[in-house]
Amino acid sequence: MNQFIKKTFSLEGKLAYHVERKNYMLSIERAKNLLKEKNIRLTPQRLELINILSKDNKHWTVDEIYHVLNENMPSVSITTVYNNVHLFTELQLLKEIQFGEGLSKYEWKKEEHYHIVCSDCGEIVDIWYPTLREVEAFAKSISKFHISSHSLQFYGTCEQCSKA
Repeated sequence: MNQFIKKTFSLEGKLAYHVERKNYMLSIERAKNLLKEKNIRLTPQRLELINILSKDNKHWTVDEIYHVLNENMPSVSITTVYNNVHLFTELQLLKEIQFGEGLSKYEWKKEEHYHIVCSDCGEIVDIWYPTLREVEAFAKSISKFHISSHSLQFYGTCEQCSKA
C-alpha cells in the first residue's frame, strides 16, 4: 500500500482509503519547528526518525523503529532510538499505545482515532467514528474531569485470520 494512503472505515462501515500526502509534509515541518522551538538539536538521527515515523501510518515497536533506522544508519544504537522515542512522546509527536502484556507501540501523532486489533496476528487498523466523541463528552459531564486524552481499542479476528 502507498505510504501516503491511510486505511480507515467510512460511516457506513465500509473500508475506505484517504490520501494524506499534504498532512505528511506538514507533520515533518511541524516536528522540525517544534524541536527548534524547544532548542533541541536536529541531529541526523532525529531527522531520519521524523521521516520514517511521519510518512507511514504504522504502529511501531521500538525494535521495529530501530531496525528500519539501522538500515539507513548502521551506527545508530538502540539507546539512541529509545531516547528519541521517549523525547518524541514527551513532545507529543508520537503517541504511545499499550496493548496489554507490557507491549507498547508508537504511532505518529495525528487526529484522535481508535484501534481495532486482531487478537491472532496483531494487525492494527485505525478507525474514527464521530459519535464516539459523545462518549468522551458524557464521561466529562458525569465525572467533572478535564479529559486530556483517551484510548479505545476493539479486539477481534481480522479477515485473513478468520479464513485460516
